[in-house]
Amino acid sequence: MNKQQTQTGTIDQLGVLIRARYPVIVVESHEESRVEAVIKAMADSQGKAFYSWTMTAGLVEGNERPESAKRLDPVAVFQYILKEFAPKDGEPHGKPAIFLLKDVHPYLQPQVIRSIRDAFFGLQSRHQTVVLLSPNFNMPEELKKGIPVVDFPLPGKEQLEAQMEAFIARLPNTVTVHLNGGRERLIRALQGLTEVEADAVLAQAVVASRALDERAIAFVLKEKARIIKESGALEYYPEQASYSEIGGLDLLKEWAAEAEAAVSDEAAAFGIEPPKGVLLVGVPGCGKSLTAKAIAGSNRPLLRLDVGALFGSLVGQSEAQARNALKVAEAVAPCVLWIDEIEKALGGAGGEHDGGTSKRVLGTILTWMEETSAPIFVVATANDISTLRPELIRRFTEKFFIDLPNASARREILSIHLGKRGRKAEAFELEAVVKATDGFTGSEVEDVVQAALRRAFKAHKSDIDTGDLLAAASQVVPLAQTMSEEIAAMRQWATRARPASSDQTTGAPQFTGSALEF
Repeated sequence: MNKQQTQTGTIDQLGVLIRARYPVIVVESHEESRVEAVIKAMADSQGKAFYSWTMTAGLVEGNERPESAKRLDPVAVFQYILKEFAPKDGEPHGKPAIFLLKDVHPYLQPQVIRSIRDAFFGLQSRHQTVVLLSPNFNMPEELKKGIPVVDFPLPGKEQLEAQMEAFIARLPNTVTVHLNGGRERLIRALQGLTEVEADAVLAQAVVASRALDERAIAFVLKEKARIIKESGALEYYPEQASYSEIGGLDLLKEWAAEAEAAVSDEAAAFGIEPPKGVLLVGVPGCGKSLTAKAIAGSNRPLLRLDVGALFGSLVGQSEAQARNALKVAEAVAPCVLWIDEIEKALGGAGGEHDGGTSKRVLGTILTWMEETSAPIFVVATANDISTLRPELIRRFTEKFFIDLPNASARREILSIHLGKRGRKAEAFELEAVVKATDGFTGSEVEDVVQAALRRAFKAHKSDIDTGDLLAAASQVVPLAQTMSEEIAAMRQWATRARPASSDQTTGAPQFTGSALEF
């Protein structure tokens, strides 16, 4: 199957395929009206007739009323096209036409598959193209050779800007429009939605505020997060963490800052190719997820991809859901795509036990990471690297190993979490708590602070003290004890990755000193 990449030029590629007289083309998209408008415009510009077909309305020419349609089933419509539009005198290649057939995918039984093959061979010498439009077209093996699949992109910035202007023009005079310089931010907030979703969200914002102003931005972001989450495997985070919330990990934070600076027009002019992504491996609870959020920061939206949620029961469904999720990421770009616990879904993905589904999903993600031109930075986190395939690991620009925090990092983590809760670190004997939390993960250190607060509150104390922190620490059985063998295995693998902290004793030996050695 000749899979066309979802990029800015996809619409142009579709036009090229039609002008090149491909007999059958598959377009995958949920945006039926938008795709139809694009293809109809292509037909007009190329001097071709335009026909659309649905199971309910039949075959309709141009803007005819459905009453005048040919009521044809999926098999009959292909037979009709081959017979009625066959070359005649004066039209040696048949009447130039484009046929848009919607939702053929539920009828892909042997007779329909044979009919598509008949059309593929029968239209070879004609100036006619059949476009099969579906939100998810699971290509049968019999059709994979010669039929291109175009994954239609979500609306880009220019389309959404034009759509928003059209939306504003339709508003009644009673609705105040006052975006106060927030027009660009509102368009940015709409990215990642279909045209229908964008219109609906704008309408909801107007109804909620009785105006279209800066309040709409927060409303749209909240609704977009809900829409993206409900659509499947993606979760949208409009606000993320900052590096100041992370204790330790100075080398990782320095590299991430350099990677972010490399994504700019100035960097490109300097000859820099922006990094594709980073793989964070390490002990659970030591800051991998928080780092992913901090890398996105306040400048880029964060999309969390739940790879496990991609897998569906139907053949081809998992790959289609992966493509749809990546399509949303490209529409939202520039952004950070966070693949959490990547080993759980793609670890050892060989397809031996699932009919090859995991292998195909892995292939979809690998191909996308290699070929996408969208400004997307991928952050993958893993607790167990041993099951990840080498071809997946190689896709990441850098690999970092995050070990248990040492004394310096634990001191910083304690200060951060005490400060978050309105306490000053100077009010405590911090060195005693740092010593008591030896071997704790960053998450366990945070748990100590929270447990101390609960303990003091229950005892009706006016505030917590060092004793509360020490008592809370004494109740924790750290992962360093319960997962000692797993952590030892991680540290053994860590010689193939950079250390996340300059004073970390694990990681590739050549990288255990200053960041300048990088």
